[in-house]
Amino acid sequence: MARQYIRINSVDDIDVSRITLQTINNRYIDAQGRRYATRFNLRTHKIEIVPIALGLEEARMAKKLFAAAKNQPKANETQQPQPVQRQHPNPMKLPQWLVQMGLEPDTSDADLQSFLVGAEREIQRNGERYRGLIQNLKSSSILEDVKDSNQHDVILELTNVYERDVQVHASKVQAMVVEFLRFPKPLQSYMGQIDRSCKKYAEKLEVSKQKRYAMAYLLAGEMFAMFKGCLDLLAMIEKFTADARPDRLSYDRRSAFESAMQTMQYLKSNLNNDIRKFLGILVAAEVI
Repeated sequence: MARQYIRINSVDDIDVSRITLQTINNRYIDAQGRRYATRFNLRTHKIEIVPIALGLEEARMAKKLFAAAKNQPKANETQQPQPVQRQHPNPMKLPQWLVQMGLEPDTSDADLQSFLVGAEREIQRNGERYRGLIQNLKSSSILEDVKDSNQHDVILELTNVYERDVQVHASKVQAMVVEFLRFPKPLQSYMGQIDRSCKKYAEKLEVSKQKRYAMAYLLAGEMFAMFKGCLDLLAMIEKFTADARPDRLSYDRRSAFESAMQTMQYLKSNLNNDIRKFLGILVAAEVI
């Protein structure tokens, strides 16, 4: 699909202080045919400009289009200026493990209400997938003789890690979602649970935005803990199954093992996307 570009004279015409959530996906093209995009940098919490590779023929065509457009009246001369988004003075401090992953927030569908509606069901499904993964590993007997560093039964250890580091936080997220959607408390009750410096920032927002901020902020702690638990659990399973020999198993046990590996790959491939989408929720709510 062809993307529309905003014509500018040079990259200096892009004022990052005026970039908002609605305009961060805009693309720009200068008088020389060079293209640019803007993105939110998770490490610096700032909007930055990045160049986009451009083919020679496309650049020549862009220069011609730009030259022709100079003779046309500017369509945006009568438009109201876009609201200025100031630099976030008090972003939520992200856990170091998350910062090191270098994931960019996905703001393409960053509506908190939609997230809340789908979260309870999706978390439930993921819980079933993780439990099914561990059960299939148990049924395959592939880890029957494997012990962890403390000489504990691996399947038991995986189950304990899931219950302690994933399910506990997932249950808290589900409870919060139910409360936010069906039995919300007064706004001040939520604002009182926010870090003091972040609360000062949130109190300057409109009341409707304060509610969105508070809910996203309070969800973040449990969501991040759940994500970290999932990452650690999948890493453990990869470690314990690295030297597995499914070719030595019977047909039924080999099928169980293969099913476990398929589930693990599915969970791995979706986990980063889930993290990016939740980061997008936090960006939209002005938490980070």
